[in-house]
Amino acid sequence: MGAQQTHVKEATLVARIVRDGILAIIGAGMLIFLAQAFVFQFLGVSSGSMSPTLLPGDSVLVNRLAYHLYSPRRGDVIVFHFPQTDGRDFVKRVIGLPGDVVGEENGRFIVNGTAVAGERASDPVAAVATPMDLPPRRVPAGQLYVLGDNRATSLDSRFWGTVDEQKVVGKAVLICWSHGKHWWDVRWSRVGEWLR
Repeated sequence: MGAQQTHVKEATLVARIVRDGILAIIGAGMLIFLAQAFVFQFLGVSSGSMSPTLLPGDSVLVNRLAYHLYSPRRGDVIVFHFPQTDGRDFVKRVIGLPGDVVGEENGRFIVNGTAVAGERASDPVAAVATPMDLPPRRVPAGQLYVLGDNRATSLDSRFWGTVDEQKVVGKAVLICWSHGKHWWDVRWSRVGEWLR
């Protein structure tokens, strides 16, 4: 076998490796695109309405398939298209399911006659919502009643009503990144924290 034949075989091998590498990259890109389109999404948190569960600067992983497999459950942290805007995504906790009777009395939230524990803002100056009395009402079929964990600063179902289950994007499951006021101020203790 001559030097020219060896060179041709080496060139053919390099061409195959390059081709296989390009195909692998294209395939991986397509899988990532499909996964982000149908399986998961990332959401950046910009308000303190879900504090202390989620803080401004947190980025959460949203499971978009979850509610195609089962219905939302009380206590789930969900992402949904806000019903009164241009489709921005919001994150809140499910408190009331279809058919539940919900209300608020003396600053305590009541679901089906039982008080629900919740966080309160520690800074009353930052509060935009104050404890109020809301008469009991039934959550309509196909709707969810959602609240922010930081009840004193959250604008939620108490103010704009229930969320249509069709507007739910998915279940927030994991804090995948967290930073303070500046991007370099990483809150490492929160990264990788599963949401409950």
